[in-house]
Amino acid sequence: MEKRKQTDGRSRGASFKVVMIAAAALLTVLLSLGAGCSNETAGTATVSTAPAGEATTETTPPYHRLKFDFYLGVTEPRSDELMEMARDTDRLAADHINTVGVLPPILITQRAGGKPRVILEGAAASITAAIEDLHHAGLAVHLAPTTDSPGFSLQVEPTDNTLEHLKEDVLKWAGVAEEHQVELFSPLDRYNKVLGTEAANRWSREVLPAVREAFGGELVASVVPDLDGPPAPGSPHDFEELDFSGYDYLMIHIFPQGEEYDSQAFQVYVDELLQRAGGVAARDGLKGIMVSFGGWRQPEGMDPVDGPLLGDEGQAAAATIVLSAAISRSSGVFFYGWTLPGRGARDFPVEDTLKELYGQKAGG
Repeated sequence: MEKRKQTDGRSRGASFKVVMIAAAALLTVLLSLGAGCSNETAGTATVSTAPAGEATTETTPPYHRLKFDFYLGVTEPRSDELMEMARDTDRLAADHINTVGVLPPILITQRAGGKPRVILEGAAASITAAIEDLHHAGLAVHLAPTTDSPGFSLQVEPTDNTLEHLKEDVLKWAGVAEEHQVELFSPLDRYNKVLGTEAANRWSREVLPAVREAFGGELVASVVPDLDGPPAPGSPHDFEELDFSGYDYLMIHIFPQGEEYDSQAFQVYVDELLQRAGGVAARDGLKGIMVSFGGWRQPEGMDPVDGPLLGDEGQAAAATIVLSAAISRSSGVFFYGWTLPGRGARDFPVEDTLKELYGQKAGG
């Protein structure tokens, strides 16, 4: 009996030694794997789906915001066309475009009687995927949530309830912009047109600190010059009554106004707007101004026509007027519409204009 106990004791001792040796070996392996690691931020590791024994590890470096001396952009207002645009990046690069403006729709649920935000959620999925594709292609992104979407007006009634929901939606997109390291973010596209001057100032003062906390890139105040058409020559514009303190850039939207187009009058209008926008940017301590521009080519599209019809060549000529004045006096220019029916650039003479003048600025 005593002999059996001794034998069992020796067996357990041997087993214990085996376990300890195996544990020591495992610890050695783990330490050797960690020996090459530093305190620097590592990339995301992805494991191959190859059979056991053939697995490999790859690292994807984190994306970091691009920095451009000048933003040569095009804005795509249709979220349903973004994935198609993301597949068009070679063409965009050939046109010397380095930035794409993306406008996700917001404040849909509240204006649809509380129905689920199917449109908003679908747009969110496609937009975040498009942002990644655009970044992968070397393009910067300007993200500007908009209340302007099919079936909804750009303007909203600025009630306390509406402004609170608007803030929630904007902060959600500010979080998305930071997560995906978007380069430029506008809390709300054309926000003075959406809310009116007084409410726009009040809302901006309230939401801007929270947006700044959520987003670490450059903030762009996106506005229209006037709420109800141009003022008398020499008179102040509506946007001059806004306080842009806390933003990095002022983006002014410049489009031909009225029913009849006069190229000389448009030239004067553009020059005056750029001069006044520059003065406002200096007043409020901004880094500079940006310009969003375009014009109706023909009477079709997702929006009612809100300006003169320019035709193919007239649209290109109007773009030349804006670019010739703005490129030397701004920090970025964005043509409004890539695929947009009635005004988009792709496959029309205005695309050649962008390619030529953007190329001159880019040195290409």
